[in-house]
Amino acid sequence: MRRFVFSLQKVLDYRQRLEEQAIRAFAEAQRHLENERALLAHLVGMRTRCLAGSPRARTLAVQMLEVEQNYLAVLEERIIQQRQRVAEAEQALEGRRRELIEAQRERKMMERLREKHFEQWRQEFLNTEQKALDDLATVRAVFAPGALTISGGSDDE
Repeated sequence: MRRFVFSLQKVLDYRQRLEEQAIRAFAEAQRHLENERALLAHLVGMRTRCLAGSPRARTLAVQMLEVEQNYLAVLEERIIQQRQRVAEAEQALEGRRRELIEAQRERKMMERLREKHFEQWRQEFLNTEQKALDDLATVRAVFAPGALTISGGSDDE
């Protein structure tokens, strides 16, 4: 009997490639989110150090206080923007997660279909093989010694 060939193998291969692409996109989105979070943590740390190390206890020139306030205002604005970027990166990651789950679902569906087709093919193969063995056993039984008796006419005439 011919070997098993899944008629939708190219579709299964395509879905596997889509899943691999989704995995890569998801990993890239995770890296992007981690980078955005790291930058946010860095900005918050800079603000914390500026506030903690502020020489406000000492009398400073008004001009230095103004520079410090401007710096803190810029840091606050960058922190707000960075939080927005982190939120966007989280949303993008969630979108990639959904795409990955869908790609995995579609691939698994094709694999289950392939397994079903393989099992059908296997059953047909086993049935064909069993029929061939049954036919062989029948032929052997018919041609076994003593199974055939040749009766000829009598030569008494």
